[in-house]
Amino acid sequence: MDTLNFTKKWYKACFKHSPHSDESSSTMSPSASHKDTAHKDGKLEIKRPKLEEPDTGPIFPHPPFHQTPGPISVSQLYLCKLILEHWEAEVKACKNAKKLQLLELAPGPGTPSLLQASFRRLISERWDAEVKHCEEVKQVQLLELLLAAHDILKLV
Repeated sequence: MDTLNFTKKWYKACFKHSPHSDESSSTMSPSASHKDTAHKDGKLEIKRPKLEEPDTGPIFPHPPFHQTPGPISVSQLYLCKLILEHWEAEVKACKNAKKLQLLELAPGPGTPSLLQASFRRLISERWDAEVKHCEEVKQVQLLELLLAAHDILKLV
């Protein structure tokens, strides 16, 4: 209850000197405080400030590094070189992964078991399929590049 009394006193102290408090408005007549808003018939009209219309442009335009850059002209040979380097690196990574996984299945003492042979076959098939996929994608991208050089963007 002590905090409630303190809060009430604080609000009274804050609004005691406010120009919008009840005490100040009761001492002033409507015609004295709002001379330009009184009408001939004695009615009181309160004028409200007009809201400004928002600008049509963006409020915070993006700095240049956030905007999409324009197209960059690059030779077809350079793009071809980039495609080849990328997919050759992918093929090399697939072959290295295949070697590492086959080394992990090092045979124990004696001959390799049927289970180890099956794992070797599965690992080899999986990475060979991945290499084949990389080669196919490389050929597709090179063909797309060649067609785009001749302004053929869609095959019907």
